[in-house]
Amino acid sequence: MIDVKLLRTDPEAMHQAIRLRKVDPQKADLDRWLQLDERRRHLQTSIDKLNTAKKELSRLGRTDPEAARQQGQELREQSRQLEQEMDQLSAQWQAILDWMPNWPHPEMPPGAGEEDNLEEKAWIPGKGYLEAGQLGHSAAQMPAFPCHADSGNFTPQVHADLGARLGIDTQQAGKVSGSRFTYIRGDLALMQHALAQLLIGELLRRGYEILIPPLLVREPALYGTSHFPEGRAQVYAIQSDNVEDQTQLFLIGSSEPANFSCFAGRTLREDELPQRLFAYTTCFRSEAGSWGRDVKGIKRVHQFDKVEMNSVCTPEQSEAIYEEFGGINEWLMQQLELPYRIVDKCTGDAGYLASHRQRDIEVWMPGSREYMEVMTDTNTTDYQARRLDIRYKAAQGGTRFCHTVNDTGCAMGRMLIAIVENYQQQDGVVKVPAVLRQVMGKDYLQPK
Repeated sequence: MIDVKLLRTDPEAMHQAIRLRKVDPQKADLDRWLQLDERRRHLQTSIDKLNTAKKELSRLGRTDPEAARQQGQELREQSRQLEQEMDQLSAQWQAILDWMPNWPHPEMPPGAGEEDNLEEKAWIPGKGYLEAGQLGHSAAQMPAFPCHADSGNFTPQVHADLGARLGIDTQQAGKVSGSRFTYIRGDLALMQHALAQLLIGELLRRGYEILIPPLLVREPALYGTSHFPEGRAQVYAIQSDNVEDQTQLFLIGSSEPANFSCFAGRTLREDELPQRLFAYTTCFRSEAGSWGRDVKGIKRVHQFDKVEMNSVCTPEQSEAIYEEFGGINEWLMQQLELPYRIVDKCTGDAGYLASHRQRDIEVWMPGSREYMEVMTDTNTTDYQARRLDIRYKAAQGGTRFCHTVNDTGCAMGRMLIAIVENYQQQDGVVKVPAVLRQVMGKDYLQPK
């Protein structure tokens, strides 16, 4: 949520943010909001005056009870009418405010979509980082063949063609649950556990707190993290008749709403910040609007597992945490020896409304000769903290809103895809990354 004082003092900056972020101007109707805001403040002044007048009636009641009673009735009726109007105006005022995007970072690249994202880095196993002059067209520098193949010069397969014999069973899952669900079996399932163990072990060594959050949350958790109202179509709702108090519950698409809601309504001490935590959870997403895209394999499914990193921090800490999360992303990619790039997401592709700054880590896929996003790092400044009412007491006095930063530490299904494609051999066998071999106890995935 935006600081309304800034909207009042510099509305043109928000007009520009709405244009840059490609937000529907009919939903984020700032001009209408300013009109409602002016009327709302005028109404509040009138209500305050009436409340003062009602308090003063007590003195009149001691000398002229009948006059006091009559005036009291009139004041109460006026108050009722004004408060009713205030409620209606406030609902409209809030509905528009909910669509105001976070202020873009000054260095967020302007652009309409993913084609305008800016390459920050690109890395190839055995070669290291590309030079600055090679960025912007790094795909031309990426390996033509799987970079961990024992011998090159063969046409690599995409994961969907390799997956069936490795333990990806979308056919049977389709019979059980419908499209975009899968069974992952055998060595590939074991590899997912090894991946989780690798990253979780590193986060624990760095002092991060592990959290097991609820997978079902109420609406305030999703609203508070800006997944509502914008992303409502992507979220599965549970039939409320099956809930004890008939409250609507929703399946999480990320542990972020549950993790940050752990701090909702709280005021922390400055010396308690930053809070660094992570969760390894199953997540759910409807994929509304993507039907027909990526229908083969497990790139775009309704149920998936993720390690999510989150931080509640001070405004002065959030940029450093953002970079810290990005460093952990790179650590994992280099441990797995996967070719990747990092893109600074442009204004038209920067995820949800809460994004102040966002980057994706994209792995190179030799089978399809394209990049695939596997991690996202986002600084949301105080946008989510305002909605969730997460504050801290500053050491020098006063109470301020916290900042929040979140990161997809590892999207498990997509990371499995990346390993399968980059470690495939000419005969279709898939080698296990060296860093996972001790946990898995094998060097190659055994076909099912």
